[in-house]
Amino acid sequence: MLLLILSVLSSGSIVTNDKGHRPSTAVIHAGLADALNACAKGTLSGLEALARQSTPAFVAVARQFVDAQSEVEDIVHDTLFLAWQNAWRFNPAEDAPGPWLMHVLSSRLNSQLSAPCLEPYDPRAASHERAELPPPLERHESLAAEQLWNMAECLAPGDIDDGFRARLIGAFELLSAAQRMPLTPSGELADPNLFDPILGPRMRLSRIAMRTRQHVDRYLTQPLSRSALAIWMHQLPGAQRIEHWGLPRHSLEARFRDALEVDVAPRSLTLNMNYPRSFPDRRIRHGINKRLLWDGSWDQHLEPFTASRRLHFIADIWEHRRNLLNSRSYHQLAEQLARGNPIASHSDGILLDRPERVLAYLRRYLLYMESMACFGFDSQLGKDPLAAAIDRHGQLVKINKGLHRMAMAQVLGVPKVTVRVRGIHRLWWQQISAGSTGSEALERVLEALPHCPPAHH
Repeated sequence: MLLLILSVLSSGSIVTNDKGHRPSTAVIHAGLADALNACAKGTLSGLEALARQSTPAFVAVARQFVDAQSEVEDIVHDTLFLAWQNAWRFNPAEDAPGPWLMHVLSSRLNSQLSAPCLEPYDPRAASHERAELPPPLERHESLAAEQLWNMAECLAPGDIDDGFRARLIGAFELLSAAQRMPLTPSGELADPNLFDPILGPRMRLSRIAMRTRQHVDRYLTQPLSRSALAIWMHQLPGAQRIEHWGLPRHSLEARFRDALEVDVAPRSLTLNMNYPRSFPDRRIRHGINKRLLWDGSWDQHLEPFTASRRLHFIADIWEHRRNLLNSRSYHQLAEQLARGNPIASHSDGILLDRPERVLAYLRRYLLYMESMACFGFDSQLGKDPLAAAIDRHGQLVKINKGLHRMAMAQVLGVPKVTVRVRGIHRLWWQQISAGSTGSEALERVLEALPHCPPAHH
């Protein structure tokens, strides 16, 4: 495998073959399309072919904008990774493969060129209570994909030195190892950059426990929940008690998923719910997500999303994307490691017990942001949809589920995301339903949801 990778990175490019002759445009596009289609199927041979055909041209183009060799290598490495991860988006009926790849390179170049050059984090400096959002990321016209593709056709292929070749080989090995990783409790493959075998036993036990809960939910909880929803919608005996309890959210969401979704500009969602403050009673807090209707003063204890730990974390990573070693997050995690208390999570399959793992952990979030910057926000990705609640005034409030992705969308200035309403204040429900019950009340509320504005101070 290593000899194969060495050979594919030593010869050929988008614009020249191994004999130095320029193949026809049709041949170039056919080769790239085959490589992307293979990547979309998850085969490493597709990535090897993509690296052989595109890396020299990526290097040549990147050098026209960036002087430092280390930055060129970062850009090309990330472009290959993003193309591999998002090859399923490539549609040969709509996109030419060369410009599609240059679109990915363009996005990664743009984030590099727009990144500030910052000094290392100084813990003595005064910290801000709220994170400052940067201007929305915009791409310069000089980085148009077609323009970069034309540039690649005119430039001589860039050379790949031994150090960069070794880095790419290491990346391929990790991707190969990822296919053999154990599953996290939620059923995802663990990240080989962050996984440690010591996590294995607890991961397996948690996986068994989660699958047991899923079976109980599927064969007991869900049928009971669907029955309760049917009783309430048709106003059968017991309907009033079900509504007083709060209505079964999971069954409502399964049946009316699309109607519970609202489009919103991420930066307009400025208020976030703090669960311990909004629901100080732990018993209520742990059961609230089973209900659609929420009682009490939970919406009177909101906090600015810019003050949240997630937004501080994401904004810090993005601000220091040129060099994550200078970020506050890296220094804080490294200090925690130095104190002998590294971050460990068997539910996520991560153990940050070495500096390189800390850096890999931060880079994983950074690459999520790079993907979002290139391809936009994809509501289909992630374990759960972005979630929101409706307060007593009929306004949207951010709640748990998707907080990191919402922070990314805010930091990048994504124009629109879709949030799913998972909680409604009973007072607003009563106002909109206007005395109606069952399916009629639900219909009135669902019709009103798209018109709910974000909550403000």
